[in-house]
Formats: sequence, C-alpha cells, structure tokens
Amino acid sequence: MESPTASAASADLPAPTFSQVVFIDIPQSYPPLTPITCRYTLNAAVKPNSRDWVGIFKVGWSTMKDYHTFVWVEPYQDVGGQQTSTRQAVFKEYYLPKDEIEFYQFCYVDSGGQVRGASTPFCFRNPAEQSGESSTDDDLLVIITQEQVDHSVREKAELQKELDQMKAENETLRSALLREQKETDCFKELNDQRLTDQAELAEEMDQIKEENKKLKGMLQLQTRENDRLKEEVMMQLAKQMEIQEQNSTEQERQSHSLSSSRKTEKYDQAVMKINQLKEEREELKKKVDAQSEEITKLKAKLREGERELFKTTDGIQLLQVDLQSSEKEKERLTAELQRLKSLKHNMDEVKRENQELCKRLSQHETLQSAPNDDLKVQCQKLARQLQQATEETRNTKRQAEFLEQELQQCKKQLTDVVASYEHERQINGKHEMQLRDMNVMMIDKDIKIEDKDNRIMLVTKEKEELTKENKELRDDIEELHRAYRSHDADSAYLHPNIVSPAADASATRDQQETQEETEHLYDTIDNIEEQQLEEEERSLVCRHCQETFPGITRAELEQHEQSHRVCPFCTMICDYMEQSVFEDHVYGHEL
Repeated sequence: MESPTASAASADLPAPTFSQVVFIDIPQSYPPLTPITCRYTLNAAVKPNSRDWVGIFKVGWSTMKDYHTFVWVEPYQDVGGQQTSTRQAVFKEYYLPKDEIEFYQFCYVDSGGQVRGASTPFCFRNPAEQSGESSTDDDLLVIITQEQVDHSVREKAELQKELDQMKAENETLRSALLREQKETDCFKELNDQRLTDQAELAEEMDQIKEENKKLKGMLQLQTRENDRLKEEVMMQLAKQMEIQEQNSTEQERQSHSLSSSRKTEKYDQAVMKINQLKEEREELKKKVDAQSEEITKLKAKLREGERELFKTTDGIQLLQVDLQSSEKEKERLTAELQRLKSLKHNMDEVKRENQELCKRLSQHETLQSAPNDDLKVQCQKLARQLQQATEETRNTKRQAEFLEQELQQCKKQLTDVVASYEHERQINGKHEMQLRDMNVMMIDKDIKIEDKDNRIMLVTKEKEELTKENKELRDDIEELHRAYRSHDADSAYLHPNIVSPAADASATRDQQETQEETEHLYDTIDNIEEQQLEEEERSLVCRHCQETFPGITRAELEQHEQSHRVCPFCTMICDYMEQSVFEDHVYGHEL
C-alpha cells in the first residue's frame, strides 16, 4: 500500500477545515482484534476524490506522518446516479492498534493533504472493562450517612498509603532507569571498540589476500620454471646418452687400430665420465622428484590457507550482521528509554495532582458541614484518579521488566559476539604464522633451484669438454687410419706376393693383445659397477631430511632421525622453529 504522505503537502492546517467532514456514531471504545467501521458525512464544499483517505491518529498528533493506519476512500453512487453524502470506511483488525491505554481519533484527509474532519477520541478496550468504568461513572448517589463519611476517611488513609508505595516504586524505577542508562553507555563504548577492531581486521585480511595472490603468482612461476628445467635436464641427459653411445661405439671400432696404452687411457676416462654422468643423472632425478613432491605439498597448504581465509571472511560477515542487529536493538532501547522518561514525567504530574487532592481532602475534613453530594462527587473523582495512577504505575512496571529482559538478551548477544571475535582473531594469527612458514619454505626452494641451475651449468661445461675430447679422438683415429692405409699400400706395392713370418707372428700377437685388453676393460667396468652398488648399499639415507650417511650403522641412523623435530600431520621438519611456534603450527592442523 502506497503511503498517503508521499503526495501530502503539509499537516499544519487551520481549524475551520475540520468541520467539513463529520464522523457519526463514534463510541467511546472499540473491542480489540475486531474490524471496525466508521461512518461520516461530507459537506457540500468537499468534493470526494479517489486519493482521499481516512486514517487513525493517536490523540495529540502533530504531523501527517503520525498516522497509525489508513484506508483509501472508495467513491460510490446511489440508484439515481448522484453521490451519497453518508459514507463509511472499514479497517481490518490486523492493522489496528494493540494498545488499550492510548486514545485515538479518525481523520479525513483529501488528496491535497488537508484535514477536512476529525472524530471524537476513542480507545480499544474489552466490553467488560468499559462496562465497569461506565458503572463507576453513572453510579452517582446523593444520600451519604456518617458511616460512609468515616469509611471515606479510612479509604483516604489507605489511598495515602498507596500513594507512598507508588512514590517508593517510582524511586526504584528511577534508579533502575539510571542503571540501564549507564549500561547502555557501556554497551556503546564496547560497540565502538568492536567497530575499530573489525576495521583493523578487515585491513589485515586485505593484506593477507594480497600476500596470497603474490604467493600464488610465485608458485605458478616456480612450477613453470621447474617444468622447463625438467625438460632441459631430460633433453641434456638424452643427448649425453646418445653422445656416450656414439663414443662407446666409436671407441670399440677404433680400439683395434689404436695402440694399447692410448686406448686403455681413453677408455678409462670415458668409463669414468659415463659413471659420473650416471650418478649426476640419478641425483638430478631424485632432486626433481623431491622438488615436485614439495611443490604438491605447498599447493595443498595454499589451498588449506585459502579455505581458512574464506571461513574467516564468512565469520567476519556474520559478525558484521550481528553488529548491525545489535545497533538496531540499541536504537530501539534508546527509544524505549525516552518513552520511559516521558512516562516518568507523567508520573510526576500525577504525583502533583495527588498532592493537590490530599490538600483538598484535608480541607474537606475541616468543612464537615458541607453537603453530602459534593463529598461523594469528590470521593469518586479521587478514586478514579487513583485508579488511573495505579494503572499507569503497573504499565510502567511491566515496561521496565520487559526492558530489563531485553537488556539481558543484548548483553548475552554482545558477549557471544566478543567471544566469536576473539576466536576469529586467534585463527587469523595462526593463518599468518602458516603463511610465514610457507614463505620461508618458498625461499628455501628458490635457493635450491639456484643450486640446481649452477649444477646444470657445470654439467653443460663438462659436456662441452667431452665433445671437444671426442672430436680430438676422432681426428687422431682418422690420422691413424690414413697412416695405416698408406703403410699397407706401400708394402703391398713393394712385395705383393711375399708375406714374412715375422709379420704374421706380429699380427697374431697384436690380435691376442687386443682381445686380452678388451676382456680386461670389460672386467674393470664390471668391478667398478659392483663397487658402486656396494657403496650405495653401505650409505644409509635419512627418511626425514633425505641425507645420505655412508659408513654408519642402523642404530646411528635411527638416533639421527629421532633428533629431528617433525610435524605429525604434514611431516614438515621444524628443527629451526621455537617450541611455541612449533606448538602453534601443530594446533593449526588440529583446527
């Protein structure tokens, strides 16, 4: 339903316009929780419009926005086609006021925002209460005896006691209001401090997000660099294996033509180089595998950190929602406190009226010769006023109790919010520690990568040296082939049919020597491989730091492994961490 104040011009209106619409048959009270119907007649000066409306206002309203509810005027016509002067408006029970103490009135407002008529005040009460009040109003007796006068004096004393009790209750209510006001001030300070803490937390969260983005970028770059290094290492190893195979085949072919001493030296050097390259290849494979495992662990840790960050952001959003609800509750409580202050002011006025009534009663005692009718009327007025005062004090008590309950609920909510805030702060601190640990690990990874780059440079240099040596060997072999061919050609040209027995003996001797040398070389290669296997078996490896320890026993290796400080969840080595930092790290996994 559109609010009628959106098109209204103003509410401060002259009084003569109130008589242009007259409300008919308005009772003193309506029963609560039932639909009501008000009837009214229009003056000839009023022209009804579809934008006119009838509203229910609390008595003492000042602006058009003070309406409690309203209904639009529905123009209708009679049988002759002319508009009727008597109309009615129906209000549903859902939108009616629930207060049984306040008085209200109907007001007719036209489309221009001018009030054209107002009804007499009415309230919402049960028929039993209304009949009781009407009976007290209509019960006016004329004849009063001396016994009744004495009874009225006793009632006056009782009323005086009730007034004293009401004063004491008012004092207690005043002290309770002061206490509640102090508590609301304390709550305001706590809310301000919590707002500042939340702003700091938001800044810290933004910084952590930026650091996470940087770490993600660094991890991506590192993974790309590791993939590139793997490809280069594999290509280099493949090239080295091809070169070694070519060198081995060429050396086997050339071993028959070269001299025994030079062949053995070159072959020994080649075998040594091959073994060194095999060892370096195995080491590089191990390091690459270890690095890939560490990268996967780091990625898993980063994912966990991101999940925890999302959880903390959700918790902070929930805290902000709780803060907004607590602020709304605080505003409502302040409004209730202001209303209680106004009620307190009304109670002071009632006290003054009661004091005046007491003075009048004292004067009435002095004037016992006054007529009985006046005494009865004054006693009835006094009884009504005291009844109203007692009702107001009961209502104020109920409101004060309700406000105390709401304040207790607000206190509980604030304590819960503070506890959750502290918990989120601890979790953020632990996440920061984990991020610092990850940064340290990333720095160690960068150092290891630099070491690997240096080793790869050394391997490439050695490969270049080997290629140069292979070229030199090929040149020497070609020269020997040329010399041997020229020598055979000369001998065949000079002695084509004569073969000396010394030459045959020397040839057979050379063949036997070459066979023995090749067998000896193969035996040396097998012995070297067996020695390498024995050394690998004798060297033990730590399962935590992956360090090899040749020449130690199994008990010494176990003692070394126990000296490490290892996280039981992520198996990370924490030797260089302090005890408190290590405990925080383990506690972070438990959360």
